[in-house]
Amino acid sequence: MTGTLFVVATPIGNLDDITMRAIETLKRAALIAAEDTRVTRRLLDRFSINTPCISLREQNADRVVPVILEHLHAGRDVAVVSDAGTPAISDPGVQIVDAAHDAQIAVCPIPGPSALCSAVSVAALKGDGIRFFGFLPRSGKERERRLSGIAQDPACCVIYESPHRLRDTLSDLLAACGSRRAVVARELTKVHEEVRRGDLRDLLAHFAVEPKGEITILIEGKETASAECLSDEALGLLIADRLANGASAKDIAASLSGALGLSKKKIYDLTVSLIARQR
Repeated sequence: MTGTLFVVATPIGNLDDITMRAIETLKRAALIAAEDTRVTRRLLDRFSINTPCISLREQNADRVVPVILEHLHAGRDVAVVSDAGTPAISDPGVQIVDAAHDAQIAVCPIPGPSALCSAVSVAALKGDGIRFFGFLPRSGKERERRLSGIAQDPACCVIYESPHRLRDTLSDLLAACGSRRAVVARELTKVHEEVRRGDLRDLLAHFAVEPKGEITILIEGKETASAECLSDEALGLLIADRLANGASAKDIAASLSGALGLSKKKIYDLTVSLIARQR
């Protein structure tokens, strides 16, 4: 029998947020694949967990994933963790989860802390659903395209950002979206936790000095009342963004027609046209 790959969520700040199930899983595993073993070791020491660790990062995945698969094929359970929060959500872990599925190895989630869920729960922003972008491209056409997509998106959009790029991103969002309501959640679950809500202009003024800590930004969705007047260009930006994330023409037509109140056929035809142009 093969082992099981456990995807284990760990605290995003306050170590007391770890679940009992996570502790037991980390204790029982034969190996822990950690983003940074030094960071994970502090957590393990706190809860007297002596399981050996191996570093798994994007930079070494080609070398380490086969090693982890060997353990799993030998019948040993492996737990994968990131430095904080839930692995594979803008954190390492995707490569080994993908490889485990391909090898028909059982993958089991051990749910728990997530900056995404924590921030959404305290934001109370309007939007037709939640759309998660992770970290935006740092520059260039891809960043412009993503910002344009956020500006037109009826969903509440969530992005992660580092403190030294916060002001640039808020400024870019203000230019793209106008003075729309947003939330900056900083240092969630930690001593200096801050959840600041206001329009983008106010938030840019508030963070005049570079803050510290991990940051989640949430932007209220675009009002759907004007969906009937949405230009083909604006609709194309929404479609292009979903295509870039691997959505099919059928899925895009279904999701956007419901969110915008537009014809599925119109959206589908425009999507097919965009796909043809990209080839």
